[in-house]
Amino acid sequence: MRISELSRRSGVSVATIKYYLREEVLPAGEPTSTNQASYDEGHIRRLRLIRALIDIGGLSLARVRDALAATENDELPLHDAFGAVMLGLDDPGTIAVDGDTVGEVRDWLAERRWTIAPDAPATRRLAELIEILREFGLPVTADSFTAAANSAEATAIDEVHYAYDQPDRIASVEMMLIGTVVYERAMAMVRRLALEAASARIEDSARIEDRGRR
Repeated sequence: MRISELSRRSGVSVATIKYYLREEVLPAGEPTSTNQASYDEGHIRRLRLIRALIDIGGLSLARVRDALAATENDELPLHDAFGAVMLGLDDPGTIAVDGDTVGEVRDWLAERRWTIAPDAPATRRLAELIEILREFGLPVTADSFTAAANSAEATAIDEVHYAYDQPDRIASVEMMLIGTVVYERAMAMVRRLALEAASARIEDSARIEDRGRR
C-alpha cells in the first residue's frame, strides 16, 4: 500500500508517519520509485504499537525507540529480548532510592524465587515507591505487595505463554511490549475503580450506622 493508504488504515497522519520514518522507529517501506515506497500489514501493526506506547503508556519517542530495538536484534534470545523491553520502559537515571530499601526489595524477590536481572529498573522503582509511601506515614514493606505479586505472577505466566505462542519473534516481543504497557494501565484503572467502590461502600455503611444511632 502507499503511504496515504497506510495513513488511512492506521489513523496516523502522513506527516507523523514520515516523522517516525526519519526517527527510525518505523521501518522503511519497499522502494517503488525515487520518492515512493510500498508498505504492508507489518507497518500498520508497528504504527498501532507506537501510538499505544506514546498515547497510553506515556513513553517518549526516545524510550519507544529503545524498547523497539529489542524486536530488531535477532541475536538476542527471546527471554533476553523481553528483558530488554522491560529495561527500555524505564529510565534508571531518574530513580533516587536508599540502598537499604533496594536490599529489602531484592530479599523479597529472592524469597519469591523470582529471577530478576540485577540492573532491572523495576526493582529500584518499587523501592523508591515504597519510600514515598512511608514518607506519607503508610506502614508499607515489600511484604505488603505479596498478595498483589501472587495475582500478577499468575497473569504474567499467561501473558508470557501467549507471547511465546505468536507466529514470529517480532510479534512475540511486540506482544510482550504492548501487554506490559497497556495491561499495567488497565490494572491501575481496575484498582482506581475498586477504591471508588470501597469508598462508596464504607460511606454507605457509616450512614446506616449513623441512622441506627438516632
